[in-house]
Amino acid sequence: MTTILYMAPRNAHMASSIKFCDHFRILRLSWTANSLKSEGLEQFVDEFLPIIRENNPQIRYYLNRTYVECDPFVVGEYVWSRFRSRRVCWKSKHQILAAVEEMSLGGTFHNSKRARVTDRLPRGFEVQSSETLGHDVYKVLSKWKGDPVDPTEFTVQTHPNYTYIRYGVKASRLKKEQADE
Repeated sequence: MTTILYMAPRNAHMASSIKFCDHFRILRLSWTANSLKSEGLEQFVDEFLPIIRENNPQIRYYLNRTYVECDPFVVGEYVWSRFRSRRVCWKSKHQILAAVEEMSLGGTFHNSKRARVTDRLPRGFEVQSSETLGHDVYKVLSKWKGDPVDPTEFTVQTHPNYTYIRYGVKASRLKKEQADE
C-alpha cells in the first residue's frame, strides 16, 4: 500500500500556479473521443484545463476532439510562428499537466540556450546597427531641406526592432558579458 502512495503523482496543485511566458500565444489540444490512449487528455481537459484557463485569459485555447482514431497531441505556439508539440499517447492527466507546464516555461525545463523556444526576432525583421552605419534609412530629405523635424517620425535608434551590434557581437551577448563582470 505504501508503494502505491509513494508512486502517486504530486503535481496536481501545479495547475493553479501555471503562468505562461510572455512569448506564448496558443495552446492546442487534440484527441480522439472515447479512446483509451486519449483518456488522460480527456481527464486533463475536464479537471485541469478550466483552472489553467482561469489563470491565463491572455492565451488562446483550441480544443480539437475527433472520432477518427489518431494520436493525442499538445501543441504550444509561440510568437513568430514557432511551436513545440508533444505526443501524449497513453499518458496520465498528471503527465500531460507536466508537459503543459514545460511549454508554459518556454518549451523545456532545461536551461540551455538551444533547447528553449526563442523569443528573438527572426533575422529578416531586425534592423541591425551594422546595416545602418552612417545613414538613417527612415530619414526623408525634402528638396527644400528646411522642413521642420517631425518628432513622431521613426529613426533607426527608435525603431522597435533595432538591434545594436558592436563589432559583430550582439547586444544580448554584451549584456551577459557585462553581468559576468
